[in-house]
Amino acid sequence: MNPPQVIATDLDRTLLRSDGTTSARTRAALDMAMERGAQVIAVTARPIRWLDRLKPCFGRLPHVIASNGAVCYDLATGVAYDPRPFEPATVAKLLAEVRAALPGARFALETPHGMVREADYELSPFDLDGDDAGRRVVRYEELPAAVADAPLLKILAVDRSRDSADMYVDALPAIGTLGALTYSTNRGVLELGPPGVDKASSLAAWCAARGIGAADVVTFGDMPNDIPMLRWAGRSWAVANAVDAAKAAATGIAAANDEDGVAQVVEELFHT
Repeated sequence: MNPPQVIATDLDRTLLRSDGTTSARTRAALDMAMERGAQVIAVTARPIRWLDRLKPCFGRLPHVIASNGAVCYDLATGVAYDPRPFEPATVAKLLAEVRAALPGARFALETPHGMVREADYELSPFDLDGDDAGRRVVRYEELPAAVADAPLLKILAVDRSRDSADMYVDALPAIGTLGALTYSTNRGVLELGPPGVDKASSLAAWCAARGIGAADVVTFGDMPNDIPMLRWAGRSWAVANAVDAAKAAATGIAAANDEDGVAQVVEELFHT
């Protein structure tokens, strides 16, 4: 196998172990790939405010595409760039359509500056770990105005009493062309991105700006939000713990995240 020019990997449950860390083997494999000329980029559903805590997970600091493709982030400098946000005029209608389809769901909106949420939006463990800057609580009716002055990168709809896949089935017909719907966990969370924005489209744009085509990219993932980039790349691997749809979209299956599956493939790609 010829070494790739770009290694693009999902983070949670793909590159990161179940405890949210990387092994010494994984860090060494990615460092080795960069030393041999490859670019490493994390492509994640995580918002910007969860990214700086990734620094201990890497020997070097990778590029990051965050919020399922809605923004790029330089982990070394802490600078966000190339946002692909929602059109502000569509936000109120989109929220109303999803609220009608999922009456039990509550919303949070992600911008480069932090989260705006409803009071009864159930926070994730990541949100409870620390005090993220910019987090605000407003009434449902105030959500669109609360993000009017900042790029809206992602909308989260949460109903912890339900499975994400079932919520997806209910919400998809209501969204139409207003947004890109996906999910990266089964714990009652849907993620809505701007129309036409997903991991694949933003990764393709990032690579094209550097003169790199899909044939020279390898990708790794585990969940439905990874499927577009698994299909786009010239070579792709779903980890063994991935959902079946991700495995079907990939060109290969790697070992599980807790078994350093990404590192094993990277080592093979660079013949170590």
